[in-house]
Amino acid sequence: MLSSVSFAQIPLSEEQKLIRWIKNNVSGNTQLPLSFQIPDQYKPPIYANMGEANSINGIIERVIVEEGLVIYDGAVGQIALTILGSTENLQYAYRPLEIYWQGRVGDLSNIRAGYPGNSFIYNPNNPFAVSSDLQAFGQRGFIFRIINAHGRYNTFDPLDGKIEFKGFPTWPTVHWEDWKPVAGENAWVVLAALHLFHKKYFNSTYQFYDHISDALELRLAEELARAAILLQAENGGIRMAPIGTYSPDEKGSAAGEPNHTWWYHQISTENNISWYAAFRMLYEITQNAIYKQAMDKIEYYFKEVWNKEGYFFQGMCFKNQQWEANTENFATDVQTWGIAALGPHRIDEWFGPGAAYQMWRTAKIRSGSWDDQGRLVGVGYTDEHDRVSVEWTAGAILAAREIASYYQKDHLRWAEEALKDSQQMREGVKFLKRELSEDQTAYAYSSKRDWIPFGWNSHQPEVLSLASSAWVALVDAKINPFYLNKR
Repeated sequence: MLSSVSFAQIPLSEEQKLIRWIKNNVSGNTQLPLSFQIPDQYKPPIYANMGEANSINGIIERVIVEEGLVIYDGAVGQIALTILGSTENLQYAYRPLEIYWQGRVGDLSNIRAGYPGNSFIYNPNNPFAVSSDLQAFGQRGFIFRIINAHGRYNTFDPLDGKIEFKGFPTWPTVHWEDWKPVAGENAWVVLAALHLFHKKYFNSTYQFYDHISDALELRLAEELARAAILLQAENGGIRMAPIGTYSPDEKGSAAGEPNHTWWYHQISTENNISWYAAFRMLYEITQNAIYKQAMDKIEYYFKEVWNKEGYFFQGMCFKNQQWEANTENFATDVQTWGIAALGPHRIDEWFGPGAAYQMWRTAKIRSGSWDDQGRLVGVGYTDEHDRVSVEWTAGAILAAREIASYYQKDHLRWAEEALKDSQQMREGVKFLKRELSEDQTAYAYSSKRDWIPFGWNSHQPEVLSLASSAWVALVDAKINPFYLNKR
């Protein structure tokens, strides 16, 4: 007997509402996801507070928030759609990969970084190792970390509509101006591609892949992995970006001149955690030893960047002809992602019993935010207690759950503490949830606008975030995106 309650009357779960928002917040021109959304009524004050009206950096940031796709954000959304979704959701998850493989979108004739066309060098001894030719399949380079989701080059300042600004980079017309092929964001594209590949082609009955050699998802993943391996330094770490990546004036460059080697001489621990997970997936799928070798080298880097105080340094930089630890800022996500991606067992194996637990406690103590009742609301980006990032808190929830599971047998008190932390944080970030309609929910980027010492700004709570929303969907579904989903 059929129920008298129609399907339309059944309330949607929060997970379903998040997925619907993720699918709805896309470009009508390209169907690429947008990283952010600001409800129309909040746009004037939000953009007025986002840098000076007559500031180049302000214009660029506003354009990115209005029209940009951070490919990492897109990848987290793709993973959520892939694992939680239907056939339609898989089509949404596939669309960015299709464009990345083509290497162009709209007015952006090349969104891949290679040589000689846009002069990005991954191997100084062989600049042509990574090609800028979009037809050189398998030999092309990284995708730029942020692209215009509408495929626009010329655009306008969303604050006041101006289309020209004297002194704007290259020429006065307001245009898309972010061309940085950064390693970490590309690792997440690989993770998204491999999650989709696994979802589509893994035969769980016979435990093998039905279709491998010509699948676009795998071809793109291996192409990006090839470029990353070319950036692997002698200490095992993947450099942040190839030579040619723009950076403002840095020490060692002529006054007022850009430095195109700064990124190449930096290694981010967070980027390497992401690539370690990507190589692990590639090795699991292909059994190609080159990916296991890349993992082994990154493991060497992790041991080099471990701080005797019990956590990972943010990264390393090349100074005085050697790699030195970057000790300037504590990075919360390096600790939480390290636990989630490497696993507490491996951290304890490398650095001693209880190392993973102490790593989580350090992250919580240094960057946690608590309410008046002493409950852990969430975490920030670095040493701070007055700002909550939804995305980084989701990573912290994932890490705390891993700690709780691992130590449950031998260290019950630690496990209970971590489980309580995870539950409090999940409840705590709800103040940054926005119910947009009966069938769409999204989460804000963060609790306030302020500078993040790793190179960008957090946003006011009215700025809704693809990364935040997708991460919440994943943690609610108890999914660890650093591993292939075998359920």
